[in-house]
Amino acid sequence: MIRLGDVVLRPLEPRDVASLYSFRNDWEVIQYLGGFSAGYSRKNLEEWVTAHRNRADEVLWTIADACSDKSIGHVGLYKIDNRVRKAEFAIVIGDRGSWGKGLGRKVTQAVVDWGFEQLNLHKVSLSVLAFNKRAIELYRSLGFRQEGALRDEQFRSGRYHGLVLMSLLDREWRAHKRRRG
Repeated sequence: MIRLGDVVLRPLEPRDVASLYSFRNDWEVIQYLGGFSAGYSRKNLEEWVTAHRNRADEVLWTIADACSDKSIGHVGLYKIDNRVRKAEFAIVIGDRGSWGKGLGRKVTQAVVDWGFEQLNLHKVSLSVLAFNKRAIELYRSLGFRQEGALRDEQFRSGRYHGLVLMSLLDREWRAHKRRRG
C-alpha cells in the first residue's frame, strides 16, 4: 500500500467492481483513455479484476479515498519486462469530482517512483491520445519525453485520433527527482 495523504494506492480487489463499473462506463471519463471503451458488464469487470490481480507482469493499484476506502480510479504498471527492465504506465481517475486537483500528478509520480525504486526499471513508457493536451503536459512536467506518434490509432466520437508515445528513462527520472528536491 502506498499512502499519499488523502488517497491510498492499494491492491485492486473484487469490492472495487462497483466503482470500476461506474467509471469504466462513463463516457466523460473514458473518452480521454486510449484502449478503453464503454459497455462493460459487472461480470466483465469481475473477470478483469481477477485476471489482472494474478498476472506476474503487472502491478495494479486501486486509487482509494483514504477515509472511505472508495475506489476513485486505478493505476498500474503493465507489461513489466524484468529482463529489459521496462514497463508501461496507465492511469484512470474515474471520480470526476477528483479531476483538476493534482491527484493525477501525485499518483503518477508515486507509481513511477515505485517502479524505478522497487522494480529497478530502466524505462517507463505510456501512450496518450494526442488531443489530451493536459495529460501530455503533465507527463512532460514529470520528465517524460515524446518518442513518437501513431496516426489514427484510436476511434472516438465518430473519428480517428492519434496516440502520442512517451517514455522516461531511469537516468532522466533520477535527474528530475534531484530537481524536485
